[in-house]
Amino acid sequence: WFDSTSRYQTFMNIILSDFNFLKPSYHHNLIRMGNKNDGGYILPEEIIKNSDAMLSFGYGYDCSFELDYIYRSNNVVIIYDHTCGYLKLIKNFLKYLKKFILLRKRAKDVKLHYDKLINHHNFINSKMITFFKKKVVRQVKKNIDVGINEIVQSKNYKNIILKCDIEGGEYEIMNELTKYNKKISCILVEFHQIDKNIKNFKDIINNLLNFYTIVHLHGNNHDSLIEGLNIPKTLEITFVKNDFLNTDEYVTKFPNIFLDNPNNPTIKDLEFEFKN
Repeated sequence: WFDSTSRYQTFMNIILSDFNFLKPSYHHNLIRMGNKNDGGYILPEEIIKNSDAMLSFGYGYDCSFELDYIYRSNNVVIIYDHTCGYLKLIKNFLKYLKKFILLRKRAKDVKLHYDKLINHHNFINSKMITFFKKKVVRQVKKNIDVGINEIVQSKNYKNIILKCDIEGGEYEIMNELTKYNKKISCILVEFHQIDKNIKNFKDIINNLLNFYTIVHLHGNNHDSLIEGLNIPKTLEITFVKNDFLNTDEYVTKFPNIFLDNPNNPTIKDLEFEFKN
């Protein structure tokens, strides 16, 4: 058993024992990539070095994680996000420009939206980025949809890092991903509204654990803990392939003060722990 933060933290939000399957295995070399707050993720450094590409489901105009990955690995990133496009950014820029002309907004507000438009353009047109304005689904029903099988089968990479932040869509596709465990070496996923999807959440995690090991958890403090269970309503989880790690040591207290930061920096991070 291992507790990387016990000397510094004492929590009272004990997770219900039914959820002990979430307890992460200890890994000695986790690093943070991406933003300090929202948009940052924790994963083993060796996974990055051994990977050959990243699949990113959900970009949300925050490219800090993807850019950090490219910087560290010099590998390509393939992004799917149907919510991001020029039209929305142009509309916001013009709206703020009009309000500025009417003396209802400041110049820096206009510049903020102009910069967001330019940054999006430069990012998705980078030679290291392939961007698809598509919604990742299990079964294609609309023109805007793209199937998870189509995505992974069409890629010839052998050690993919997959990041998934698709605002609830993860419940539809996660079980499908296990079919490609030989190609996907690491999964970084944010589960949303766990309180409304408890059974589905437990089934998905236990299915993933047939192929992957949890090495990190972090609660998104834009939501609270689930009353009585003490797991976050929105939970970031890092999985690595089972053959990557062989240990019987675990981390029990969260957040990790050396790696984690609150998604919302204006309020306290979520504190929770597993019973020893």
